[in-house]
Amino acid sequence: MRYATILVTILAAVVAPARGQDATARIKAAQYALGMIRGPQRVDAINTMEYWGTGTAGRPVAKVTYHVSLSYFTPAMRVDVMRDPGGRQIQVVSGNFAWDESVPGGGFIPDTTATPAPAAVKDRLLQLWSTPHGALKAAERSASSAKVTKENGATAITFPMTAPLAGITMKITLNASDHVEKVETRTENGTVTETIYSDYKDLGEIQSDVLFPLHITQKQGGVQVLDLAITKTDPNNPYVVFPVPENVEKPK
Repeated sequence: MRYATILVTILAAVVAPARGQDATARIKAAQYALGMIRGPQRVDAINTMEYWGTGTAGRPVAKVTYHVSLSYFTPAMRVDVMRDPGGRQIQVVSGNFAWDESVPGGGFIPDTTATPAPAAVKDRLLQLWSTPHGALKAAERSASSAKVTKENGATAITFPMTAPLAGITMKITLNASDHVEKVETRTENGTVTETIYSDYKDLGEIQSDVLFPLHITQKQGGVQVLDLAITKTDPNNPYVVFPVPENVEKPK
């Protein structure tokens, strides 16, 4: 009985690293496929990004123009949406803080506002890490706990997210070209968000071989909430800043 226990322990030790190595290889292949691995050191060089698009969003559905700027390093994200009807909405997250701006940089410019939104921190960080490049970065951090499976001929990488999004499970589905085709997240209470990415191209004004999807759709709880056609990207580490307004960082 003791020998059987020892054998099981040895097998577990062997299988776990093998699974992590398999996930690491699949993640690295996808990063190469999207053009994230760059430079003579062959490292992930995508730190900041911007993209623009048009389409529909929300419930009720509204026509939108969309501008997203993000930093995977900070991490931070600004989603600037013009809705018709509905007007402008600017949602920001930076580290442990979230807020809404009246204009980009609101709270630092005279006659502008920054409204704290602390309850939105996790949702907005999850949106950041659900972008194609962000999902692969999140997967890389959790590669030792990731599981690689085949689903209808496609590769799926499933892993638990790390703090501050601990308790959320992410599943990335890769297509035959190793492009991120779908990102599915499931929270502890069972809320499922599914984002579909398709038709990858180099959309930068300066060509860099960094690919981004032309089409993005998203469902929450099975209901479609976003349908975007991406018109332009800047993946060449654009200068984007996300200073936290004082009234957000130190609310009275």
